Amino acid sequence: MQPEVEEETEFTAGAVQSTFGSWDEGLHEAGLEPLDHSYSETEVIEELQRVAEMLGHSPSVSEMKAHGEVSPAVVKQRFGSWNTGLDAAELSTTKSAKVTPKEVISAIQTLGEDLGRPPTAYEMDEQGAYATKVAQRRFGSWNAALQEAGFDPHTRRNIPDEELLTELTRLRDELGHVPSTVDMREHGEITIYPYIRRYGSWKQAVEAAGMEYRGQPSGPEHPTWKGGYGDISYGPNWYRQRKRALERDGFECQMPGCPIDRETHRERWDRDLNVHHITPLGAFIDADGVLDYERSNRLENLITLCQRHHTMWEEFAPLQPDIR
Repeated sequence: MQPEVEEETEFTAGAVQSTFGSWDEGLHEAGLEPLDHSYSETEVIEELQRVAEMLGHSPSVSEMKAHGEVSPAVVKQRFGSWNTGLDAAELSTTKSAKVTPKEVISAIQTLGEDLGRPPTAYEMDEQGAYATKVAQRRFGSWNAALQEAGFDPHTRRNIPDEELLTELTRLRDELGHVPSTVDMREHGEITIYPYIRRYGSWKQAVEAAGMEYRGQPSGPEHPTWKGGYGDISYGPNWYRQRKRALERDGFECQMPGCPIDRETHRERWDRDLNVHHITPLGAFIDADGVLDYERSNRLENLITLCQRHHTMWEEFAPLQPDIR
């Protein structure tokens, strides 16, 4: 039902998601039941690959609408974003060399109209026609691209510590619990990246605000949930790079002497192995608060760890335990 909304009404799916938090919530508010998603992740990947082979290149959203048996909306439902779906199918996420500045500006403006406000870098990666990196290459920075599109940049530089910590406290009081990265992304007035850049990790930011870190959210909201495709805030190439790291490491924890493999890990912790960033994400966040995911998710910066050793590495960060 979601694809037909964009074709038959004045509202876009993005506007519904922005207003109600998700497509399914929008259906509930309208007194409708969400449709069962009949396509599996494997089927969606195979259809993306089929259309790509037919066209001779990675399909665009419009090309998928014209030639695919699976709609772009289903791709976004399964993988969180169009680019992440392409990445899961091991297809090029953008044809950046052919993208003109005018096309980038148009994509930013279209997304801004859907959302009713200037899009964030995260939203551009998740819902936009092109990745944030394409805009940065064309205009030098994400904020510069926003300005060219007629928006006032909402990502501020050098936010004072006091303001960062006050926002954490405000959000805690509003939600009634210590906020997670998901809470900040969905309800906060500041993105998570200034916190990671300033304090090194979300855990350290929370503790700097005098709160007790409560860990990552469970279930589908967890970035390494075994039934999902990762936290899109890690960048649209995260799923592919995570998969490559697991394969390189033989689906085993890489701490010397650790016998935990994927099957044992799922039995013991009811979740998949962790793929850890050796150099923390904060080192790859620029002054505009935009993550350089191409550098942060390089294969040499990723390592497979079990839950126990991943917790230990997080405690050591930014130091790196010796795994020789």
